[in-house]
Amino acid sequence: MNTPLSASPSRELILQALILSVGAAVALGFSRFSYALLLPAMRTTLDWSYAEAGSLNTANALGYLIGTLTTARLVKRMGIGRCFWVSLLLTGAALFTTGLTENYTALLFFRLLNGITCAFTFISGATLASHLAKDGHGGLVLGLYFGGVGTGIFLSGLGLPQAMAYDAGLWPYPWLAMGVLTFIAVFLARPVALKVPTAGVQTSGAAPWRFPIQLWPSLLAYFLFGLGYISYMTFIVAYLRSGAVSTWVISLFWLLLGISVFASAFVWQGLLDKARAAGYALASVLAVVALGTALPLLSTSLPVVLVSGILFGGAFLTVVTAVTNIARCALPAHAWASGIALFTLLFSIGQTIGPMVAGVLADQSNSFTSGFALSVSCLVVAAVLALLQRAQDDPH
Repeated sequence: MNTPLSASPSRELILQALILSVGAAVALGFSRFSYALLLPAMRTTLDWSYAEAGSLNTANALGYLIGTLTTARLVKRMGIGRCFWVSLLLTGAALFTTGLTENYTALLFFRLLNGITCAFTFISGATLASHLAKDGHGGLVLGLYFGGVGTGIFLSGLGLPQAMAYDAGLWPYPWLAMGVLTFIAVFLARPVALKVPTAGVQTSGAAPWRFPIQLWPSLLAYFLFGLGYISYMTFIVAYLRSGAVSTWVISLFWLLLGISVFASAFVWQGLLDKARAAGYALASVLAVVALGTALPLLSTSLPVVLVSGILFGGAFLTVVTAVTNIARCALPAHAWASGIALFTLLFSIGQTIGPMVAGVLADQSNSFTSGFALSVSCLVVAAVLALLQRAQDDPH
């Protein structure tokens, strides 16, 4: 049966979710998405093709895939809280070392390592947030956690586009700075992560579980989302620069994107809580992501670019919230870590393929249009599939 909601979430609950959200800020806001801002400068300075530039994000996504496959096992060994803060620490180390070399092979390795540690951080953090939401307000708590990605995007956009436009050779310093900020974040998040009650967490002695076959629509939709959204987040800044969009517009676009990601926790809260394991909330946010991705294909004028950032930012992380909510509502508590990891596995496969394909298409056509059009198609199909997801019986 459904857990009744209290009148309003407590301040302590909100504060805990916000502190845990530093994991999402680092794992995606810093580690993955800031690369879009640094890509043009790194490509110019290091003389890369778009395929080579995209391959760095493919390496990161491949690492994320490897991490996804091993997160549940690591959680069993270390516990969720310890897994979270240790992997956050290692993520900071991977970010820092990325700024210490110009060697392409070394950068591929550090991006791969960074992807592995980010998967540990993001999945274990999402599982902790799921346990915080046991007594209700799942849409808000998970939204606040995933909204941390917006914080990371916003922080990386403060002055970074201007700095890269001024001197592309400065690209190593943001990686170093993000590493240091992550080390600081560990001290904030560790005490909270170790205090979250996780009764019923999957352990080595827990009963085996079978993933309900009825969840195939949301699983497949999540795969297509991973394939579709990542091209936008990897190449949107390069695309805007190729269209002679000014640096200040790109900076404003990125800041609005980050603000919209964080605000999405509040915008979609009611729909997510109402939908639970049904797919109509997932379909709604996927449709908004598709629209935001399609807009730059129509125009790179100031209003269109900013609306694109607001729509995309206001919905794309809510897709992650929605599928996590589906897993949390459809699966028993002891299977949450494994369930979230399985969803993330298919998502990771999609986003591993996306950057490389988009980069190759850009090199062949000397344009990002084909890659973005493919992304929009994937996102539209994902939204249609999500509508097929039916609510499951509550296993709790």
